[in-house]
Amino acid sequence: MVYYRYKMRKLIFLLILSFWFCSAVSGANLRFVVISDTNPEFGSQKDFSLFRKEILQINELKPDLVINLGDLIYGYGLRSTRPQWERYLEVVAEIRAPYFQIPGNHDIFNNKSRQIYLEVFKKTYTSFDYKNHHFVLLDNLEGDWGEITPEQLAWLEKDLSDPKWAAAFVFIHIPVWDLKARNVKTEWREFWFEKIHPLLLKSKVRAVFAGHTHRFGPTRIYDGLIYYIAGGGGPRLHPLYLKHGGTNFFLLVEVTDNGFQVKVVTENRIISEQEADILREVLAPYYFQPGNRRD
Repeated sequence: MVYYRYKMRKLIFLLILSFWFCSAVSGANLRFVVISDTNPEFGSQKDFSLFRKEILQINELKPDLVINLGDLIYGYGLRSTRPQWERYLEVVAEIRAPYFQIPGNHDIFNNKSRQIYLEVFKKTYTSFDYKNHHFVLLDNLEGDWGEITPEQLAWLEKDLSDPKWAAAFVFIHIPVWDLKARNVKTEWREFWFEKIHPLLLKSKVRAVFAGHTHRFGPTRIYDGLIYYIAGGGGPRLHPLYLKHGGTNFFLLVEVTDNGFQVKVVTENRIISEQEADILREVLAPYYFQPGNRRD
């Protein structure tokens, strides 16, 4: 019976996918997936079964790129970290598209875990170009949650100094603009909007994507720049998000000459970002306002 239900859900998704391809925005230059918080639970640290199901969906969509916003393993236990990374690497090898990632707080939680991450993956932040678009993956866990060091800021300034691309997209783990993101000091929220946000505005950045809070949204707009929260790839979702009907998801972003469009992909539906933003009214007041020190 369980196998039958799984096959039916897959069939439904494939039918929806077929319809979606037929009605998708024409002329898409670039299609990429954004997923986050795909780590297993504590009691099953090598069980990536949910992520593997999502990988099957991702492969069916055939995106150009896949970007994971962090919390890749359960972590928080040095003895088991290396075996977790070994299992993680086996799982992500199933992704057919080029795959990129940044660390989350489950991946880097002290100096030793950062050292292990660097031994395995060599770097925690990076950038690259693809089809005349620029992608910037930042590490905002350099000490405190939300912290970006002067060294990384200097790298970012250089990286964005000559924006010859058509558009750029930025990816982080901690959504510093979201006041419901706990354990983020006000100084790092202010740092983002005083130092980084103005830099993005000058560099053709169209959107910033973060995970961490185990929900979708609310989506915010600062000075025309759109900030997304997309932390729905793992088995643990935010209770408030679940209460309002939320479910696991990842994003499919389509880029055209006229802009970009975000679709939210669940187990058996592909919906608009507006339909998916079910907490926009409930969490409406909880966003950082530059110059206002309310935390």
